[in-house]
Amino acid sequence: MSATELPPVHAHEGLHADANSRPMKVGIVGAGIGGLMAAITLLDSGHEVEIFEKSRFSKEVGAAISTPPNSSRILAHHGFDFDRSNATTSDYLIYYDDPKDLTQMMRLPMSGYEGEFGAPWYLFHRVDLHDELRRMATEPSPGRPRVARLHLGTAVSSVDPNGTIHFPNGKSTRKDLVIAADGIRSSFSSAVLDNVPPLEHFTSMIRLLLPTEKMPQDAETNVLFEDGLNSVRAMRAGDGRHSVVMYGCRRGALQNIAFMYPEEISKDHSGNGTSKDEGFLQMVADIFPPSIHQMASEAEGVGHWNLYKRRPLESFARGRVVLVGDAAHPMPPLRAQGASMAIEDAAALGVLFSDRSSVDEVPERLQLFNELRVKRAATIQIISSQHKWDPTKVPAEYLHYFDGKVPREIPWDGAPMT
Repeated sequence: MSATELPPVHAHEGLHADANSRPMKVGIVGAGIGGLMAAITLLDSGHEVEIFEKSRFSKEVGAAISTPPNSSRILAHHGFDFDRSNATTSDYLIYYDDPKDLTQMMRLPMSGYEGEFGAPWYLFHRVDLHDELRRMATEPSPGRPRVARLHLGTAVSSVDPNGTIHFPNGKSTRKDLVIAADGIRSSFSSAVLDNVPPLEHFTSMIRLLLPTEKMPQDAETNVLFEDGLNSVRAMRAGDGRHSVVMYGCRRGALQNIAFMYPEEISKDHSGNGTSKDEGFLQMVADIFPPSIHQMASEAEGVGHWNLYKRRPLESFARGRVVLVGDAAHPMPPLRAQGASMAIEDAAALGVLFSDRSSVDEVPERLQLFNELRVKRAATIQIISSQHKWDPTKVPAEYLHYFDGKVPREIPWDGAPMT
């Protein structure tokens, strides 16, 4: 077996449980990508999992998302069905430095990532990725007979470091391990830290989806997509603060188009389902080529969001509570690592609790989680918070996260990945 391969996972195999151990009772707050993935890894380690999600998932929306090889490997390791989820593999990353000259580009091949890194770089419609994770967590299979109990429409009011989860109706439940996976505005970070740094606006984004069959057929668009529809294309305007990223999802049936720009969006105009307006389309017309403007005009607006960064946390865990995903380490999507870090968090928890030792050891294991994850996630947060990587701009107080190994350059730097 090569260094990049992982053995297959079969629930309950390889667990070294002593006579006094039992499966942990795990409570997860939030059924997003990080919460569902944590459920899967802990089910595979033989534990009992219950998920509490305030949404009812009645109108799931979203645009596209990608999983670089570091997270694609983990998904494959736990039996994720890439065919069922309509995953698309990326052929190239193509970066255009001058929107006025589409013949000037940097093309980096991505099709060889499986041989080099152990897995491809996959592109998904976000709903497809989420649906497959939900199926894995809640539907039994030969390799995963135990499933999670998912409670939709169930808000959590607070969690205690001792593992108690409190609900608005005054009821509570006690768990051996509580995973707070409730996103960038987590209500439970105070259970882990006394002082949580504030979020800082970094940039704003509007995401659009365009059916491939509606793609313009003019000469400029043909040049732009001469390498096919399954490559990632990134274009930055001259000021460096406006950019667009495009790639296919659902096996190329849809084109994801994401525009980033510096102005902050008011709360009233931010969120899923926000439609385009004339001001946005005029901005696209002023900055980007006519083919991009035409695609934006034809595409459906999926959402309009502020994107944030936050000072890295020094700890993700206290007692029996651990933060994962955006609750622990929110980051802009410039390096396509937000969901990947959540998936890595989940994988680490699955490994750390794979031997089903005494539940008394949970706080100690979570400190090991800190040792494994805090510096790793912090470095990715820092790198993801620069449009173009410049190691000299890393604040001195952040250098310790890198253990003296601040990278001088980053592959495909300058090309935003969302």
